Amino acid sequence: MSTFSAHRRARLIASSAILFIGATSIAACSSSAKDSSTSQGSAASSSGEQTVTVLAYDSFDFPQELLDKFREQTGITVKIQAIGNGGELANQLVLTKDAPLGDAVFGLDNTVSTRIVGQGVIADASITSPNSADNFAGEPGLVPIDRGDVCVNYDKTWFKDHELTPPASFEDLAKPEYKNMLVAMNPASSTPGMAFMLATIAKYGPDGYANYWKSLKDNGVKITEGWSQAFNVDYSAGEGKGSYPMMVSYGSSPAYAVNDAGTESSTGVITDTCFRQIEYAGVLTGAKNPEGAKKFIEFLLSDEVQSAISKATYMHPYAGKAPEALEKFGPLAENPARVDPQEIQKNSATWLKTWQETVLG
Repeated sequence: MSTFSAHRRARLIASSAILFIGATSIAACSSSAKDSSTSQGSAASSSGEQTVTVLAYDSFDFPQELLDKFREQTGITVKIQAIGNGGELANQLVLTKDAPLGDAVFGLDNTVSTRIVGQGVIADASITSPNSADNFAGEPGLVPIDRGDVCVNYDKTWFKDHELTPPASFEDLAKPEYKNMLVAMNPASSTPGMAFMLATIAKYGPDGYANYWKSLKDNGVKITEGWSQAFNVDYSAGEGKGSYPMMVSYGSSPAYAVNDAGTESSTGVITDTCFRQIEYAGVLTGAKNPEGAKKFIEFLLSDEVQSAISKATYMHPYAGKAPEALEKFGPLAENPARVDPQEIQKNSATWLKTWQETVLG
């Protein structure tokens, strides 16, 4: 498996993990994470060397050579502390805000960052944003690091073999000719599922998205709890070679499905369905080494590191250069759906309840 494939699969599977978990499991995870990072949270080691602990999601694989370079430039050793998926990461930040497990955080996205709004978790470290339009309004200290899209993917080979033109819009997905062809994820248990629900809210509004989902349900949409089940069991171009030729996934997926010659992808994207996902980093309030944490986040925004992060995660950087396959086969959508994070914060519980009543019954 190529480096890209390994990182991509890890990222996708982690992203599909459960978002809304019980208080008991959160507390248990908090205790475990705290135990594993107790020796890492100090601003200086016993030898006097400065350290910075960065909390991140499990699949974030930061290149060691860049950590070494940062240490050479600043004298600061960075330790990456894996917490879980993005939702678990946000929950941990809130639960441990009075005794933070590290100095900085990387990997909160705009579907889960709403959980920390008003909690005093992120310090405003006055880090210059690479794109102010993508700033997270609820927490000024969160800085955008990379971005990508969640979109409906389709199996080009399946549609070609069945002599059927792929759908091109939300409306098409509900047409009879595409009945029993789409698999999506439960937004209460899946990050891409949540993003797709938000895309339908952006398209049809809070008063119209339920009717749209009813039309999808009537047209045979299948709902799974996570991305991995859809890809490994149901999707025709996935591991299980299932019966559904479309699934909710990522705008970068075509880059994952490029042939060996690098000339063509077997996966297509319905760009009308794309929702813009943005990942952030920030200095934690109460950090033992806030200045070191700020330096590391500024390091993340340098051209070289932006390129390396893009290669590891297949998200699009704000500076530097994305991998050639990503630029060619998985470009950002020109007009992605967006929902104000503050609206997500205020309304997500209601939106999810309505979705569950409409789709799951």
